[in-house]
Amino acid sequence: MTLSDPTHRTAVILLSRGGNGPAAAEELQTLQERMRALLPDCRVTGAYVDRAEPSLPQALDACGPVGRIVVQPVFVPGDHALERWLRKVALRWRHRQPRPEATPEIVFAPALGGLAGLADLLAQALHTAAGLPDVAKTASARWQHDPVAWSDVPVHERHVLVCMGPRCTALGAGALWHRLVRRRQDDSALRKHAMVLQTGCQYPCNHGPLMIVYPDGLWYGRLDAAALDRILDEHLPAGTVDEAHLVHRTG
Repeated sequence: MTLSDPTHRTAVILLSRGGNGPAAAEELQTLQERMRALLPDCRVTGAYVDRAEPSLPQALDACGPVGRIVVQPVFVPGDHALERWLRKVALRWRHRQPRPEATPEIVFAPALGGLAGLADLLAQALHTAAGLPDVAKTASARWQHDPVAWSDVPVHERHVLVCMGPRCTALGAGALWHRLVRRRQDDSALRKHAMVLQTGCQYPCNHGPLMIVYPDGLWYGRLDAAALDRILDEHLPAGTVDEAHLVHRTG
């Protein structure tokens, strides 16, 4: 079976690490478009290990009826433990399907950092960089001035820390994060009650998606949209704990 075999169509998932701003998504989108031009017989999509969506399970859902799915990591450095776990994610996704035996083959391509041609591409980029202008010629005239807000502590009563590590991301934390941010933007009272932040892995991954509220020291787990709304509507303004999703109290 080859990537261009029309009888056994292949999907390619470009698997990246996420980021807070739009730059990561824009760069991955550009890479997807270039790969689609190079592999016109393949379905090419993107996914994120952490901090953004779609997650790998969401991307697998979106591949549709194909014979094979190739997952290509596009981040450096690699992480052997993470790569082993991502294979578990793929197997668990397959196990959840109505007919697991009918799902496509799923393979993981070599990590980007291990590709022999990567050094050649970097060398070409360095040759291009030799003709670029000094940083002083491209900087803003106000490069020494930072935004005023960088010195101001935002108004808030609590920190809401949402885990966006790889395992919580695979369990749907990305959608919860976007819901939390939208609700806070639309509600001035909620902005006063909560400063929302993403975190890396909070470690009790089997309880994910996880969220911690401080200074209360309450850890919420196995969250969905309804549970998140209850916490925002009842815990943050009134201190009412959602016991059904409470997995730990600090202290």
